[in-house]
Amino acid sequence: MIKHKLREWLRRYLPAEIIGTLTAVGAASLAHAFNDNLIVVAYAGSVGEAIGFYSTVLIQNIIIVVNKNRIGNTPFSFAQLTKIIAHLVIEFGPAGLIDGLLLRPFFMYLFPNLLKNFTLGILVGKVAGDFTFYLLVITSYEIKKKLKST
Repeated sequence: MIKHKLREWLRRYLPAEIIGTLTAVGAASLAHAFNDNLIVVAYAGSVGEAIGFYSTVLIQNIIIVVNKNRIGNTPFSFAQLTKIIAHLVIEFGPAGLIDGLLLRPFFMYLFPNLLKNFTLGILVGKVAGDFTFYLLVITSYEIKKKLKST
């Protein structure tokens, strides 16, 4: 059961996590090139990750619906897009706000200072943010699935 859940979560979140990591480091590095204020850099990394992560999750969900629509030969609709977005807000909204506004920027500020290595610190801060983020997101995802099946 745990192995099945882990595989499901990895399939759902890993592509977005990879893109989010790249955009977090890229945005933080770009901000760092123009600004020495690590608070600004931390928020840039957090925003960069959010853009990469959530756009990937959105695209994944759109592809799933489009592929289902092909079976029934129906076009993708605006109503389907709004339903996808509503489900993503339920799944990621609370965790995303706590993570994006508070925890991830804090960790991305803290670890480069502690480790005295910018890139490693950003990556460690990102992983620390991921841990708290996924505790909330996976709980939300599993509750949403359980409610949907009842």
